[in-house]
Amino acid sequence: MRVMLVTESFYPAVDAATGTVRQVADRLVDEGQTVQVLAPGPGLATYRGARVERVRTRDRVGGQAQRAIDAFSPDLVAVHSPATLGRKALKHARRAGVPTLTAQLSPVPEAGLPWWRAKVADRSDRLLVSAAWVQDHLAGLDLESHLWLPGVDPAMFGPQLRDRWLHDRWSLARSRGGRRLVVGYVGGLHRRHGVRALPEVARVPGVRPVVVGDGPQRDWLRQRMPQAQMTGTVTGGDLATALASLDVLVHPGAQETCAHVLREAAASGVPVVAPARGAAAEVVVDGRTGVLYDPDEPGSMARALGVLARAAASPELAAMGARARAAAVRRTWADATAELLAVHLPAVLAPAGADAA
Repeated sequence: MRVMLVTESFYPAVDAATGTVRQVADRLVDEGQTVQVLAPGPGLATYRGARVERVRTRDRVGGQAQRAIDAFSPDLVAVHSPATLGRKALKHARRAGVPTLTAQLSPVPEAGLPWWRAKVADRSDRLLVSAAWVQDHLAGLDLESHLWLPGVDPAMFGPQLRDRWLHDRWSLARSRGGRRLVVGYVGGLHRRHGVRALPEVARVPGVRPVVVGDGPQRDWLRQRMPQAQMTGTVTGGDLATALASLDVLVHPGAQETCAHVLREAAASGVPVVAPARGAAAEVVVDGRTGVLYDPDEPGSMARALGVLARAAASPELAAMGARARAAAVRRTWADATAELLAVHLPAVLAPAGADAA
């Protein structure tokens, strides 16, 4: 089978989209399929023997997508959270009669919903979403979608990676005030991720905020959280160590879809504090693997963190982290990609197979 994976970012990018596409590409290559990645440039030209066709974003993207599809002659075009490149690939795949699978793993834009429906949903033979709340929302709009949950890599993320020296440093263990609960945020520093709620963390007694990531809100946060540790962007093994070295992860985004960081923190044995909304409410079991709070209620995040800060020295916080790990590793990336190949790809290709028969 010849599969073209279309993504809006790929190596050297280190974002969630790249991570998801890499997991899918790895599984396809391991299964012996012929894979090509179509992504914006610049970047690597090959990945595990698969060609990475790079698109020049300053030129006409549609023509480049059409030429790539024609040259590769795929049996399937699979698009990840389509923006400009993904939409053009769906358009030209549909014109060429190539089956299409779309994984809409980011929130559907409310303002441009009719346009998104015409350019993405109507051009997709099968539409996947990564959160039940998104599936329910689309069902209310008479749009059919299928739930495909992301996984986690239990070998890459785990409590064994906790760095005691790093945790002592972040917790101010040797300071006059004594050790604090290390509460971290990991992700892009964008308003859409709810990061302007993070100064609330700094107001909780006994807490030391750590902000892992970068983005346009960095200076705004630095001004309002001078006591926070700001690490900038951290990736790969360093990210896994940073996650495992937290006591609690806080993630204020109310429109989570994939919740990759929440799953990775849980796999690292770290409880999560998050809004009782979006995919967070589907990943975190309130009171068991973390704490959910009402994002519409002022001060609710601080109160949730206060409960954990008071329990920092008790066995319950460690038990919560252990339960989080046990729950997270029930759905690995091996499980997620196996389901993709066994269930969703055949459902797209079956009509063509039936016609041939």
